[in-house]
Amino acid sequence: MPIDMKLRRLAASVATYGPAYLVERAFSPHDQMGRLACMRKRQARYASMSRDERADELCRLFYCGTGRKLDLSDPRTFDEKMQWLKLYGGSPLRTRLIDKVEAREWVADRVGEKYVVPLLGVWNCFDDIDFEALPERFALKCNHGAGYNIIVHDKTKLNLADAKRKVDAWMSENYAYGHMMELQYEDITPKVFAEEYMENAGGDIYDYKIYCYDGEPLYTQFLCDRATGLRMAYFDNDWNKQAFRYSQHALIAENIERPENFDEMLDVARALSRGWPFVRVDLYRLDDGTIKFGEMTFIPAGGMIDWVPASADLMLGEPIGLSFEKARR
Repeated sequence: MPIDMKLRRLAASVATYGPAYLVERAFSPHDQMGRLACMRKRQARYASMSRDERADELCRLFYCGTGRKLDLSDPRTFDEKMQWLKLYGGSPLRTRLIDKVEAREWVADRVGEKYVVPLLGVWNCFDDIDFEALPERFALKCNHGAGYNIIVHDKTKLNLADAKRKVDAWMSENYAYGHMMELQYEDITPKVFAEEYMENAGGDIYDYKIYCYDGEPLYTQFLCDRATGLRMAYFDNDWNKQAFRYSQHALIAENIERPENFDEMLDVARALSRGWPFVRVDLYRLDDGTIKFGEMTFIPAGGMIDWVPASADLMLGEPIGLSFEKARR
């Protein structure tokens, strides 16, 4: 991540949580940030805000995080429209599809069980997990936010005390009330779950994040090298590489072959995204061509993306149609 972005986000955190954030953070592990007293206080305030207060706070957070002013009455860019959708795009179905456990049945009904990663168990808390019953390799995750993942390559080497500390902290957080106010997560009941382990040759896993506009995919974000330094590239539906990217991730320079079953991936994305002004359908593709559903991402990166070039922000935002009637209710 560029140093200017790191400094801007640190300043945004201090502006949001107060000067105590710096002191409390210095003495807390990174995965325990949600338990800081200053963050708890701010999250409680967010939970009690009216919608108008939340709109004002989103404008403040957006300026802190991006250096740009936000006009919710006339959003034009991708990032601006993501903020509008945080505030006005909610529905019980959206909540269900963001929930990484609840979404599975809906996805299986819509496109077929074969696209769903096998589930190994769902629990209300870490202490309920029967690790003896789990296989040697699996992924342990929480359903109610981003980054709540522990990839277990060898169960015999799993530090249970460390895993419990992480999961307990995650389960105690409402991800909606973080420094980007991702309100789409607000009503999800936290669960911890395990799913089947997946990887490609070399230990990597290929991630295809398909940008869909009312059921029509336009661009696919391809990600690789998660373990060594995430790189990305965007492609159109004819698999022509695009020039835009997130500023914090390197652009993939080498040629990436078009997947043989890319059309099938686009069809899955069409079926899952129909009816939503924007949703990113995240799919994995394994070496044998198997396609697995990852998640439905309604607000990528909190809608505070530093696009390179900056013109991509407007280009990606233009196809998103918003229903301004929701904002008047």
